[in-house]
Amino acid sequence: MITAVTANPPRLTEPAEHPPGETCRYGGAFPFQVAANTAAVLCCLRNEGHPVGDFENGSDVFLFDDLAHIDPATAVPIVRNDTYVDGKGQRRINIHYPIVGGFVPLGALRDDGTPHPHAGTGFGISHALDFPLLGKGHYTKLHKQNKCVLRTCVYQFSYDTHFFLIDDFDVFGLEQPLRAAGTGSQWAIHSPGLRQGVPDGDDFLAPATASADDLHNVIHQPAASGVARWQRRGDSWAPTTFVPIEKPQSDSVWSEPSLVLDIDGSLLFTSRGCYGDADHVIRIWRSTDGGESWEVVIEKPEARGQAPVTINSAVDGTPYVVCNRLGHERDWLVIHPLNDERSDLLPAIDVRNALEEFGPPPKGPVWFMDHPNGETLRLGDGAWHHVLSYRNMDRGEHAGGAPSEFSGQFLEEVVSDGPARRVWDFAD
Repeated sequence: MITAVTANPPRLTEPAEHPPGETCRYGGAFPFQVAANTAAVLCCLRNEGHPVGDFENGSDVFLFDDLAHIDPATAVPIVRNDTYVDGKGQRRINIHYPIVGGFVPLGALRDDGTPHPHAGTGFGISHALDFPLLGKGHYTKLHKQNKCVLRTCVYQFSYDTHFFLIDDFDVFGLEQPLRAAGTGSQWAIHSPGLRQGVPDGDDFLAPATASADDLHNVIHQPAASGVARWQRRGDSWAPTTFVPIEKPQSDSVWSEPSLVLDIDGSLLFTSRGCYGDADHVIRIWRSTDGGESWEVVIEKPEARGQAPVTINSAVDGTPYVVCNRLGHERDWLVIHPLNDERSDLLPAIDVRNALEEFGPPPKGPVWFMDHPNGETLRLGDGAWHHVLSYRNMDRGEHAGGAPSEFSGQFLEEVVSDGPARRVWDFAD
């Protein structure tokens, strides 16, 4: 049972070195295990001071063995935005969004006690949007309709005593998209979910969005949310299958999915619905056959704010969803544990009420405290900790306002009172 959630200042605010010509803040982030007592967090940067929202600028990795020891000076840069002039003389900018994937920790063992064959390796996937470059270096979302190009980036990672991006990352465009090979090339995967993948034998099951229709319209046409199986072949991880769960509908779009392994070995999945009634629905799917087939087990209308929602599992295995409270679209973050039968949500546990703790946002109208996701990690003390990640920003930053002292990336601990359930096995 979940008993408490810590409430600390932001762990990451400004990078030690800003990209040339930009002022940045850290935002959305995704923690994962890299070795027996070492974890990492992939954290996205956001450009500040421009009159447009969602202006990300690549990601950094931070290694840590204690939440108090995360230091901006130790950042390992993975990617940054790039600008160029196309063949028609148009200045353009390629914007890199958050990286999410899966990683097998160094020293990890299989269930039978033998060394995991892929220990110390992993992957990440992100999407990049290529826009015309405007003014002093920004873009406009209006160009999504006809002047934006989507690309999917796949990163291969490794860790021994340092974290490495292996060579460079692979880029998949509309003409040759990232295909899940095992589905007869039907599905093209283009965006990750909002949580790291779940280990499944030697593979990963990773939430993602994919399309099977005209990819030239994928930016403004709904895609399917589902689960991709990733396998390591040779020296690279690649998707082999994709199972759609939330398919495109006429009145809603389902994106930013998440996946978790339940105590009994079943899988639980959720996705963020957008538009109309879907803006406030919490819908949870369950699979008892390893992700091949799915059924809805929880359907809660008017249950959350219009913002991302993810499903996670505390140290003792308690599954929970984390989302914004209804009527407080992004300024009040809560946890809803699932009941024992996995048929309903239990009453909300507060994570953070930004209006109450931080006061009114300087530029307003609301705080953006969102993109929450959790991961159970073994840290330097040898104990398992469940780390909840989320970002906060002043909504006015989307219009170019200066960041507040409360803007940044937060990592908190979710405390539960049951015995710890190991995510990975190690020799010690």
